[in-house]
Amino acid sequence: MSVEQYQQQLQSAYSGSQDPDVQSTAQQANQYTELFKAGQISKDEYLQTMADLQRVAMIQRSIDNMQAMEYLNTAITGLISLASLV
Repeated sequence: MSVEQYQQQLQSAYSGSQDPDVQSTAQQANQYTELFKAGQISKDEYLQTMADLQRVAMIQRSIDNMQAMEYLNTAITGLISLASLV
C-alpha cells in the first residue's frame, strides 16, 4: 500500500467513528504524516511520534469502536513501515 492509501484509512477511521479518541489519533497521525512528507520533521521524529500514537491506539483498543481502531492501527503500522524504508 502507498502513503496515500494509508492516509485514506486514517480518514476512514476519522469519519467512520464517533469516538473522539479515534478521531483525534487519526487526525494527529495524518498531521504528522503531512509534516514528514513536507520535510518539516525528521524520520526519527516521525517514527517516534507514530510509535507513540500506535501505543495509545493499542491502549484504546478496548474501547467500543474496535473496527475503527483496527483501521487506525493498520494505517499507522503501514506508515511506520514505509517511513523505515526511506
